[in-house]
Amino acid sequence: MKKGIILLFSILSFSVFSQENAWVNVAELDGVTIEESVIKCGNNELLTFRISNANPYSITISWFEEVWINDICKQTGNSEEHFRVLSLKSGEEIKGNCSFQDSFYIGSKIKRGNKTMVLTHFDLKNISVIIEK
Repeated sequence: MKKGIILLFSILSFSVFSQENAWVNVAELDGVTIEESVIKCGNNELLTFRISNANPYSITISWFEEVWINDICKQTGNSEEHFRVLSLKSGEEIKGNCSFQDSFYIGSKIKRGNKTMVLTHFDLKNISVIIEK
């Protein structure tokens, strides 16, 4: 009985921790990898990104975000307002967390009063990697 409880606890612990770090590949371009994961911050869920530079040199990566909330386009990804840019040193990785510092994220499930806004589609458009000099 004791071994069964320990085994059950171990399985549950493993599944909880593995869900927290579920990164899914979004794009790979010129030695840079972009992955996504949903994290919980308070009562909200955020789609955040982990961006890694595997190059032996520093780079600047940029893109435009297209975002659909509740099947309505909120960001077309066609204006400077939707433009994102990030510099990474050789071997550097940056990933989002609930502190919102040095991270990129999109609201995945945001509660405002009685209303819940749900991310239904996103696209990172025109991803560009430039070698820094």
